[in-house]
Amino acid sequence: MDVILHLGAHRTGTTSLQAWLLQNEDALARAGTAVWGPERTRSGLFAGLVKRPDLVGPEDEAFARTGAARIRHEIDRLADEGVERLVISEENTLGSMLYCLDQETLYPDARARFDRLAWAFGPHLTGLALSIRRYDLWWASVLAVGRARGLAQPGPRGLDRLVQHPRGWTEVAAAAQAAFGTRPIRVWSFEALAGNHPAQLRAMAPGINLPSGLYEPGRIRNASQPCQGARPDGSEPGEEGRYMPFSPSQRATMLARYHDDIARLRNAAPGLNYVENAETSGAHPGAAAEEEGLFHDEQKRGMG
Repeated sequence: MDVILHLGAHRTGTTSLQAWLLQNEDALARAGTAVWGPERTRSGLFAGLVKRPDLVGPEDEAFARTGAARIRHEIDRLADEGVERLVISEENTLGSMLYCLDQETLYPDARARFDRLAWAFGPHLTGLALSIRRYDLWWASVLAVGRARGLAQPGPRGLDRLVQHPRGWTEVAAAAQAAFGTRPIRVWSFEALAGNHPAQLRAMAPGINLPSGLYEPGRIRNASQPCQGARPDGSEPGEEGRYMPFSPSQRATMLARYHDDIARLRNAAPGLNYVENAETSGAHPGAAAEEEGLFHDEQKRGMG
C-alpha cells in the first residue's frame, strides 16, 4: 500500500485541500484511497511527533512512541483491508508559522521534525508532497496571521532579513530528502494548483483514478479577510486589500528568488519532482486570489 504524507506548507491551500478530502472521504475510500487530515492527526495520533524538537521532553517521547505504534498499526490494518493508498495531510509536520516569524526564516527546524517522522513511519511511508508559494505573498500572509493575533510586526530591518535570508523552499525540500532518503517528493506551487483539489491529489498520487461525482464546494476554505492598513503596491492584479508590508523592490527580489528556486526544482536530481500545471507550464507564477485563514493553523496538544 502506498502511504503519502503531504507536509504542507501553511498558507498554500492546505485547509481547503483537507476539507475537500474529508468531504469526499467515502467516495475516495470506495475507489481505494483512505485519507487522514487534521481530524485524525490532531486527535493524538501525531502527539509528540511534530512538537518543536528543542522542547521535546520525556512525556513527549512517550507520546511519540505510542503514536508511532498506532500509525503503523493503522497502516497495516488498512493494507489488510485492501486499501491501495493512504494520503495524509498535516502542515504542522513542517513546524509553526509563529516559530518562522520568531526565527525570521522559513521552517528552521524542519530537518529535526522530518527525522522524527521518518522514524515514526519507518518503511511504511512511500512518498511525500510539498506545496509552496512565492515568498512575498507567503510571508505577507504569515505576517497577517501574526498581526491578527496581536504580535508585533517586524520593522524595516526585520523585513529586509526576510527578503534576504538564504533559506528557501529548495532548502526545505533538501531537508526532506536528507531525512526521508529515497522516497519520492513531489512539489507543486500554490499559484499553479490552488483550488484545484483533484490536481493536487493527482500530484501526490500519480496514476490515481479519481471516482466521478466528487463533491467540490466551489470556494476556498479559511480565506483571510482583508486587513485594514494594507499597503498593496499595485504590482499584481487582484491584490486590493491584501496586507503587503514589503516594498516593490523587496517584492521583486523575493519573486526573482522564487523563480530561481522553481528552476532549481524543475532540474533537481531524481526523487525530487516539480509538478507542472499543464495549462501554466513555463509561465511566471502570479498572485493568488485567495488566502487561507486561521482555523487549521491553531495548534493542539503535542503540535507546538
